[in-house]
Amino acid sequence: MIMLQSDHPDIIEFIISKMQNPRILRYLMENTEDETIKKYAQEKLKFTPFTEQEIQMYQGIVNYKQIPGYGGFSEKIIKDAEQKLVTGGTYSVHNPEFLTGANISVCITKDFMQAVEEDRMYELKFPDVESYNAEEMKHYNEEWHKVGDVREWEKLGHKVRVYRKIKAKELWNLINICATYAAEPGIFFIDNANDMTNAQSYGQKVVATNPCGEQPLAPYSVCNLAAVNLAEMVDKETKTVNFEKLKQTVEVGVRMQDNVIDATPYFLEANKTQALGERRVGLGVMGLHDLLIYCETEYGSEEGNKLVDEVFETIATTAYRASIELAKEKGSFPFLEGNSPEDGNRIREALINTGYMQKMPEDIKEGIKEHGIRNSHLLTVAPTGKQLAPYIRKNVA
Repeated sequence: MIMLQSDHPDIIEFIISKMQNPRILRYLMENTEDETIKKYAQEKLKFTPFTEQEIQMYQGIVNYKQIPGYGGFSEKIIKDAEQKLVTGGTYSVHNPEFLTGANISVCITKDFMQAVEEDRMYELKFPDVESYNAEEMKHYNEEWHKVGDVREWEKLGHKVRVYRKIKAKELWNLINICATYAAEPGIFFIDNANDMTNAQSYGQKVVATNPCGEQPLAPYSVCNLAAVNLAEMVDKETKTVNFEKLKQTVEVGVRMQDNVIDATPYFLEANKTQALGERRVGLGVMGLHDLLIYCETEYGSEEGNKLVDEVFETIATTAYRASIELAKEKGSFPFLEGNSPEDGNRIREALINTGYMQKMPEDIKEGIKEHGIRNSHLLTVAPTGKQLAPYIRKNVA
């Protein structure tokens, strides 16, 4: 996943870079008020004029318009030929292979969304490296990758440059048009993610997600994903969820994933340090629709929503309680311990007050304060699988 923040000076070119539909690029040129959007859309387009033979062919088709029966051509073919003569050639895109091996997303900030709602201009800015002296440039090279956010960089007193301003709604519309017709870019509300993440308790922050977008990650954090098969959590005779079996499965899953952290051969030392330090796992689900079918509960119904909420709340609370039990047995994740007992207590207090942990029951928060917790993060609903074969309803009279 390649991500760029909404206030980056290259954001417009970044968004347009994956657009492969010439018609949409032409639409952007004709319907946006922003000159930079028009410029990059035009640069992405490639126009190839018709040859003389092609012009004669289309003109020959159009000439049949005045002849009864249209010379065997349909009305649509004649109209298409007329349009091609008006266009005078074909449009394609320059460099269609650009970034084809990666997904792209825009990191949306709260500042940007507020500017959209208030219909304001929005600044695209970056550290003003062109004006830095040697000492400032040395500091930039050493520290910028750790900060990575121009807003924080500016708060630290470093010079930033506003490269241009754009109407926030124009940029928002560009994101939506390209996402609608090219399935990219995605959007990631990065400030919201940082408000919620447990990583803030030990001094880290979310900078991006993994390729599928389900796991907001700190620098060098590692995905460790697993899924509970919910289809196996239903008593098919009573058509109810076996919550005790679900809890036991989650407990086993958390222990298994924690073991995977130690068994994994890491390719980068930075990944290993991060994985062993925060012991992040992502236990998710598969087979939710199967569960609802076996429970004879309609997806999206009030009853179905209550059941889904109960299932996911059970998974979440059980996973965190299981990780607390693991901490009693094996110790907490190292980043929770800090450099001293006092530091560890401070981090534990910060952990139970993150945006996410505030939603947890009191016994879990008290358990973390007293015993610690083995894993910094525990839950992720990642893509698993789906099938095209329909379920055939049984017991039909």
